[in-house]
Amino acid sequence: MEPLFDTDDERPTNERGSMETTTKEALADLERQRTHFMERLAEIAVTQKAAQSEIRRVEREMKVALKEVEGYTVPEDRPLTQDDVEAWCQSEFFKMAHTMPANPHCYFARKAVRDPDMYERVVGYVIANGYEQQYGGSPYTVLDVRMNSGVWFLWPMTDDPTQSQVLNLKPDSMRPEQ
Repeated sequence: MEPLFDTDDERPTNERGSMETTTKEALADLERQRTHFMERLAEIAVTQKAAQSEIRRVEREMKVALKEVEGYTVPEDRPLTQDDVEAWCQSEFFKMAHTMPANPHCYFARKAVRDPDMYERVVGYVIANGYEQQYGGSPYTVLDVRMNSGVWFLWPMTDDPTQSQVLNLKPDSMRPEQ
């Protein structure tokens, strides 16, 4: 193994003859970098908090508006169509996933929809008629739907509609790059 320094005289030392000063300088530089990024994160957090507050306001208004909309259902003896799924999605409240700020998306919660059986049928339709999309290295079955504002895509977190508790959705403009 070759020595790091040609002679002991080239080795940075302090009065005790150790490399402590160089290490402290490196640590000081790393701490400055950390401080810089922490300050940036604090600035982002202020903006993020304001945006989440606005999203909550919009959600409250959506809940009020959806009270005027009848929940969409399809008789059990008739299979669902794409139009049925879209009509159901447009008639139900979907909530922002506030605990996942790095992956902004919304979701329908089985426990919060008007007709949990219809929810399960919609999840089944997505699984049967959707297509695979990779996100974060994992495959998901997604289905594009027309919402009131444009195209969004849905994806369940399971392949079993009876086990599904949330049906996620996100605007097409936020689709992951392939």
